[in-house]
Amino acid sequence: MNVQNDVFSRIWQVMETDPGHRGLTTDLPRADLRALGFSLLEAGEVFIISGFPVQFAGGKGETDGPVGTANLAAVLEQIGKRVTVITDEASCAAMLAACSLYAPSAEVLCVPKNGAQAFCYGLLKHRKPTHVIAIERPGRGLDGHFHNFRGDYIDELLADTDLLLYDKNTVTIGIGDGGNELGMGGFRSMIEERVSHGDLICADAGADFTLTAGVSNWWGWGIRAVLSAVTGHDLMPTDEQENKLLRAVVSNGCVDGVTGEAVLTVDHLSQEENLRVLRELRQALRTPDYANMEPAQARRLFRSNAIVRPTSGMCSGYAQCNLIVLPSAQAADFREFARRNPFSCPVLEESAPGSRQLKTIARDVDLARDFPRYRVWRDGHLVAQPLDVEALWNDDLVAFLIGCSFSFEDALLRAGVPVRHIEEGRNVPMYRTNIDCVPYGAFSGKMVVSMRPMTPEQAELARQITARMPRVHGAPVEIGDPARIGIHDLQHPDFGDMVTIRQGEVPVFWPCGVTPQSVLMNACPPFAITHAPGHMLIADVKNIDLMD
Repeated sequence: MNVQNDVFSRIWQVMETDPGHRGLTTDLPRADLRALGFSLLEAGEVFIISGFPVQFAGGKGETDGPVGTANLAAVLEQIGKRVTVITDEASCAAMLAACSLYAPSAEVLCVPKNGAQAFCYGLLKHRKPTHVIAIERPGRGLDGHFHNFRGDYIDELLADTDLLLYDKNTVTIGIGDGGNELGMGGFRSMIEERVSHGDLICADAGADFTLTAGVSNWWGWGIRAVLSAVTGHDLMPTDEQENKLLRAVVSNGCVDGVTGEAVLTVDHLSQEENLRVLRELRQALRTPDYANMEPAQARRLFRSNAIVRPTSGMCSGYAQCNLIVLPSAQAADFREFARRNPFSCPVLEESAPGSRQLKTIARDVDLARDFPRYRVWRDGHLVAQPLDVEALWNDDLVAFLIGCSFSFEDALLRAGVPVRHIEEGRNVPMYRTNIDCVPYGAFSGKMVVSMRPMTPEQAELARQITARMPRVHGAPVEIGDPARIGIHDLQHPDFGDMVTIRQGEVPVFWPCGVTPQSVLMNACPPFAITHAPGHMLIADVKNIDLMD
């Protein structure tokens, strides 16, 4: 399964559709979409710049830009990033409306025309974004002016935001369809050759990733598709959502950039023509059947960094494992700590010192590479979350593989008990509690629990099922009242993602294998490696083999 190459090639094929015959999508260098996806997964705060004024429509913003911006903001919020949308007066109302629908946590800033450069400089200095994306935003040409596709000057219609794409401390992404957009400078020779007035209108600023398409908006969907591919989750919008989004953009002042009319079109293409691209992207993804995948196949995907995603719902029927790796000097104390806390730290296997292999629960395994994501700790502080820890492994390290509650989810599903985070494509919510672990040596702290909402009747059935699986945390520690175990805000998990709790449902809490990470913060060993919460090793043993 060549996830890295095939899916990204299919995405590019869709994006290179050129209904307007502008010539910017054929035989241009293709940006590395896999690298782009993984770069965005590592992002901190992301700036998105957009808004293109239409001169013959009195300077109103065009529909190409806000729709793509809303999609970018939405998917970045879905993967846990802080998003700031930056535009100017012509498109501000539309951006606010679009983001209120798709990305309500995103901040929308309107850059003043006077003092724009100072405003942008202040944003970079104080916010320090890791990534800046420009989508359908005019960029200054070599002559020092901004141009529309006809070559007309449009300086008086917009604020100068070019500075945001020149910051050397950020990863920059430029998205355009005509060559006059911010970030297109790296394609100057091709724009001059292929585009009318190309030598005049081509934006000077380039970008680390330059993305062209028949319509700039499409890359909002395109990047959603890229992130769907690298996370293994469906992050794509529906047709109905997109229709509502375009109506909101037009009703808040935007017009078609080609006709100047306030209608439900983008670059003179009907909404149906645009949605055809979204549907083709959905088809291009063709997500593998992760539930029926074999464990060794899944481990190979993680080993090659083909995907990065929580493992809940993968390899149905097979056990999953948490990880804690410690120097041998601390391993003996943790071994005894785990023995005294069998429900939160049920050890399924311990590696030989220095070994990255296992002998019992999985073969053909590399402990430094076969988890989707790791965490690295120094003196009790989290310092990194890499995709592999091969360079950090040494002959003194001992790995403990700890049972995971994902292992009993297959049994719950077969019994008709819902698992909401699988339904919603999210990581399981996890919380620190007031339940003390039994201390040993340097290791002490509070139990962490995972939560799944269900009806009281389903909760009782789940209790009966999981009580038979003590090697993967056993029965719940609490049903119904989070305050009893010290949880006062269900909406903000300490780890993972919040899921929907429906009317008539109660939260059910199980001991969680993330507990050792909470304990690490107290023990402060000089060095430790764990899995990232929700990103497990998938073993070769069956869940049924772990039942009493």
